[in-house]
Amino acid sequence: MTDAPPPARTSAPRGDGDDARHFALLAHRLGGCTTLAEVHEAAVVAGRDLLGVDVAAVARIEQDDWQVLAAEPTDELPAAEESLKDGEAVRALVRRRETWLSAPGDDPARPRPALAAPVVVNGDLWGVLCAVRDERAPAFTPDDAARGEVLGALLGAHVARLDLAEQVRHLVSDDALTGLSTRRVADEAAQAAIDSGDETCIVMCDVDGLKRVNDELGHDAGDELLRSVAGVLRRAGTGLPGSTVARIGGDEFCIVSSGIPRTTVVQVMDATVGDSALPFGASLSYGIASSARGSLGAAPTPRSLFRRADAAQYHAKRSHAAARARQYRADDPGAVLGRTVSAAVTALSGTGPAPLSRLCALASATTEAMGGSGWSVQREDGGGSLVVARGGTASLHVSGMRQLELRRAPWTVTVESTLPDDRTVSTTLQTLLSLAVLGAS
Repeated sequence: MTDAPPPARTSAPRGDGDDARHFALLAHRLGGCTTLAEVHEAAVVAGRDLLGVDVAAVARIEQDDWQVLAAEPTDELPAAEESLKDGEAVRALVRRRETWLSAPGDDPARPRPALAAPVVVNGDLWGVLCAVRDERAPAFTPDDAARGEVLGALLGAHVARLDLAEQVRHLVSDDALTGLSTRRVADEAAQAAIDSGDETCIVMCDVDGLKRVNDELGHDAGDELLRSVAGVLRRAGTGLPGSTVARIGGDEFCIVSSGIPRTTVVQVMDATVGDSALPFGASLSYGIASSARGSLGAAPTPRSLFRRADAAQYHAKRSHAAARARQYRADDPGAVLGRTVSAAVTALSGTGPAPLSRLCALASATTEAMGGSGWSVQREDGGGSLVVARGGTASLHVSGMRQLELRRAPWTVTVESTLPDDRTVSTTLQTLLSLAVLGAS
């Protein structure tokens, strides 16, 4: 004696009121879903009952290709995939956006009745809701097709809802220019880090030279500079696992870390910023504050940490030029010149082919390496010379500081240096200028 096969599932006869109640219940369930996976699951479970089928599935369609995202029951995924193997039928559904029905006698290779209803999201075909019955079950009817289309419409509406929610989250949480997080996300990360009880560090960063770049080279160049800064800070964030990197606004950025000692944060920032030359001769000042015991005295808050980090960043910016000049005057001239060559080559290798960008990078890197602060780039224009870029603040009042002019037509680059007036120095700098110009061509 053998077991009789289970009866085939079919849609039970129901009135309009039954359908309305089932669809209302499905709409309520879909409204409570917070992820696409939950929406897919609710749709296939309801589709199996409403259509009286053995298998219900949701598939995504992109450029005539498809991928099954969910099936009920889950072990019937192959049956759902089999129902979509008629490429011509799928293409026709894409073109006409009409429900496709397959009867048992239509194709010997697929003896099971099948249905595929379009799922439209924001006016575009997003995918299909497909259903498969046992081969002993009757073919799908126009009423089944109508139910499938209503199911597809409900599914599409809630996919669109979650898609819109994700877009809003992106607008609120991500900076449009750099792709970094926003101040709101940084504040939330700082509060969560402090609440965890682990050491929390905040790094406040400020771009030195953004206003000059915007004024002299245009806002497109300024945007390029900000994206470069974002890239540098992303690399620093990679060295601080679990950290949040954000653009606060304008030329201000921050990093929030949790569970990482301040000494490690300092090492990562020093190494990353030191190895990353910014375009147009710009630089990055930063300050770090920690919640570790003794760092702040009172119990730390996000606001107090941001304030301390901002003050440290401001102090670093103001003391940078003077400390650099003192350091390089005390060093051996040969060592300073060697560092100058290394800094110039690093800056040029990280800059694109535009001549002005390369000359700004060269001027900034060599001036800083030689203990100076101010620099400029001029271009011959007809009968005169026009300053097209300038950086830093002239510091000729500092003892031992002098200006050097480097020329290669049509460009003149003026840099500051604490090095002695030496032919080796001028020859080396002139060679670096030639390297910058030739690299641009």
